[in-house]
Amino acid sequence: MNRLRLLSLSALLLSSAAALAQTPAAPAPAASADETKPAWIPRYDELYQTRDDHAALKEMYKLVQSELDAHPNSYEAWWRRAQLDCWQANGMVDGTELKAKVGKQCWDAGEKAVSINPDDVKGQYWATVGMGLYSEGLGILSALSQGIEGKFKNRVGLAIKLDKNYLDGSPTMLFGRFYWKLPWPKRSLDKSKELLGETLAAHPNNLRAKLFLADTLDSDGKKDEAKKLIQEILDAPLGWDKPDDRRNKAQAQKWLEDHK
Repeated sequence: MNRLRLLSLSALLLSSAAALAQTPAAPAPAASADETKPAWIPRYDELYQTRDDHAALKEMYKLVQSELDAHPNSYEAWWRRAQLDCWQANGMVDGTELKAKVGKQCWDAGEKAVSINPDDVKGQYWATVGMGLYSEGLGILSALSQGIEGKFKNRVGLAIKLDKNYLDGSPTMLFGRFYWKLPWPKRSLDKSKELLGETLAAHPNNLRAKLFLADTLDSDGKKDEAKKLIQEILDAPLGWDKPDDRRNKAQAQKWLEDHK
């Protein structure tokens, strides 16, 4: 009797051990978004908020270049390289060889990003910005003679389709600015007002869109409305992108001085 009980107990222990062996382990805690990113990206994104400081900008370029040296087809690095070059070119004087050169670098980096991942808005958007800055440096008429109008419309259209709300509605804002920049008879102030108005309806704190709309309104003879927008820019607190807002405020102040 004792032997039978001992055998039954042994069988029970073996059965329990087998069951425990088959029990799935508890899942590991999910990694946070920052933990899944390469280490250089959080640092770059942190520095981006102080990119109007030369030391921060220099470190950002080093981070991107180091990544490209190690991974030449890094989408994350290429669109950020375009972003940096666009920031630089945007602060340069129109109609200069340097602005055309840096704008083209931005455009080329954006196109490289698009070739790696055409289905993300960031590559499409920054390539579009680069086209615009290159055109401002080269001269709009010269850029149009190179067939840039169709390329611009294609890129900005894809960016809007992918995510029109990217960076506070910047893809739609770019399209509105495009129609103001075009020379007659291609220029359309109505389309510019429509697209910039659409941007601001969804993103009322986009100071650059207000600056662009002020230009369009001024060209359309609506100077009081334009000046009201400029004053709104000057009175606005700095938003989530402080370097860009500081630049927009400086340009708004210059706008007032030029329109006395």
